Amino acid sequence: MRLAMNESRGYGGACYGDSGGPNFVTVGGELVLAATTITGDGPCYATNVSYRLDTPSARGFLDEFVDLP
Repeated sequence: MRLAMNESRGYGGACYGDSGGPNFVTVGGELVLAATTITGDGPCYATNVSYRLDTPSARGFLDEFVDLP
């Protein structure tokens, strides 16, 4: 998943070194961890490439290490 940032509104993107960082979404008023950062772009202001955590392959991997909802 690629998240496009809006620099004109003061929103930033991911940088190299941000890998593994959380990406949250609000669902029903509750903050949910939706993805982890994989990489960003060179200038660190326009792109956040993330790995979704709700896919069957991600859930299959994570299930070995944590209790999933």
